[in-house]
Amino acid sequence: MPRDQMRDSGVPPPAGGGLARRGLMQALPATAVLLVAAAPAAQAADVAELVVACDTTLGPVLRLVARAYAESAGVRVNVFPTPPGLILPQLERQVQNDIVMTQPPTIAAAVQANVAAQDAARGAWRNPLVLAMKRGANPPTDQPIAVSDPTPASDMDGPAILARLGLASAPMLGVIDTDSVAALVLDGTARAGLLHMTDVHARPGLQIVRTIPPDIAPPISYAVAVTKLARRPDPAGFVAFLLAPPATVLLAANGLETAS
Repeated sequence: MPRDQMRDSGVPPPAGGGLARRGLMQALPATAVLLVAAAPAAQAADVAELVVACDTTLGPVLRLVARAYAESAGVRVNVFPTPPGLILPQLERQVQNDIVMTQPPTIAAAVQANVAAQDAARGAWRNPLVLAMKRGANPPTDQPIAVSDPTPASDMDGPAILARLGLASAPMLGVIDTDSVAALVLDGTARAGLLHMTDVHARPGLQIVRTIPPDIAPPISYAVAVTKLARRPDPAGFVAFLLAPPATVLLAANGLETAS
């Protein structure tokens, strides 16, 4: 059923899919509670630990980098993937994150909120958007395309991107974020989905149908910053690791390009 019909009829999203747009207000507070609940454990961590919050799609690749850093520096890095719209509220509520890796406007907002220093942002990475399908599948064309609605949990307007691709008339399922999009594609509910390149690299069961041209939807940009809430030793050491090989090679191999 097309996304608009699902919303009007009150039909819940398919099993294995994400929450519909109207469920966002229930979902985000619950997510926020879980994130805040994690704070005491983070504060009680050993000194040879760091806490990194990142946009949800960056979680898998940053965990790979964190393992490489632990092997080279002996410092454990705890990665907490977070909906993009919740990173700044976390910082403003003093949920302790030593480092954030997110979009530059969010870091700029953190500077304005005095939870990151004026010159805190480092590095520049790009995450292209792609249309992906289940590997080896040949789904019927009347199955919907899954996309992220423009919500605080997402970083794109999926329906608008499909319209610019000339696919506005295709059946569509709108969900909260690309984790939900990927789930719908993998369980066969959707024939394809609009995802980040990092989403596809994190799921071997997916394959790219096409990369979205930059004039249709530019790659999502990211930077990294040490926050003013950092209390553990040398968070800048992990940032420096992110900016140099082998981390940049590992990031690129998993869908996150270093911007020139």
